[in-house]
Amino acid sequence: MDQIIQKAIEPFANITLEQLGAFLIPFLIAIWIDLRAHKKEKAISVKDAAGWSFIWVVCALLFAAYIYWSQGAEAGSLYVTGYVLEKALAVDNLFAFFLIFKSFGLTSIQNQPLQHRILYWGILGAILFRIVFLGLGAFIVNLSPYVLVLFALVVLWTVWKMWKGGDDDEEEDYTNHWSVKIVKKFTRVNSSIESHRFFTHGVTPLFLCLVCIEVCDVIFAFDSMPVIIAVVKDPYLMITSSLWAAAGLRSLYFLLIAAQNKFWALEKAVMVLLVFVSGKLIGSAFSFHLPNVVSLSIVALILAAGIVWSLLKPKNEESQ
Repeated sequence: MDQIIQKAIEPFANITLEQLGAFLIPFLIAIWIDLRAHKKEKAISVKDAAGWSFIWVVCALLFAAYIYWSQGAEAGSLYVTGYVLEKALAVDNLFAFFLIFKSFGLTSIQNQPLQHRILYWGILGAILFRIVFLGLGAFIVNLSPYVLVLFALVVLWTVWKMWKGGDDDEEEDYTNHWSVKIVKKFTRVNSSIESHRFFTHGVTPLFLCLVCIEVCDVIFAFDSMPVIIAVVKDPYLMITSSLWAAAGLRSLYFLLIAAQNKFWALEKAVMVLLVFVSGKLIGSAFSFHLPNVVSLSIVALILAAGIVWSLLKPKNEESQ
């Protein structure tokens, strides 16, 4: 038993102080700058969202260059694959955020700054959840490779939920979400959002919305964990690629919502991608491995196909 646990911990023990510093220092500085720049409660324009999304992508690519320089092309391609996967999977999650905001009546132009306020704290929670779930997932996988089969089933379950969700025209009312009901049982609720605060003579709908966002992201972090593990086994590459992707989700949210009808097929592409990942997980459990370059190429091709399909067949034309 001790040998098994030692084997599971070994990949974490191989992470050096230099690697930790190379990631944590620029990452924390970037997070601090982003939070300071968006400290004021104001509407986020498409131009601002696009600019900050670009900045976060550049930061992630600079870190990819460090991985390539310090660990080689193989590690660099793994990191990039993990990053692309996390960004692709975030699309469905960010649209879920929009539905949550819509349920709480926060999607109007005048209430957009409140979305920004909630996401300001929500993304910090997203980063924490990824550290926990990915660290735990990497530990479990190193205990036994056959755990990957279980992870494959989780991924297929996610595909099924996405498929069923796409067929359901009725939007869920997140104001009656189980997480909101639990909070209401133990706290007093002030139904006004005029103070723009989470707490005013009790919890406000803004706090309830934040709770719902965080619970949604816990589920997403759990669902996405086996997907990244399917491709990136190294805990350092897995966690760093995921965190760089998660750090830019707030800006990506406002960008996606502005263009949500243009790239309607991207969700379908993500479903195909998840089926590919589940097959890769099962193959890995039985010692069948695709070269990293092949995996990255397939991921990029599937996502590109979704984007091209969306542009060639706009949603209104497809629905006719």
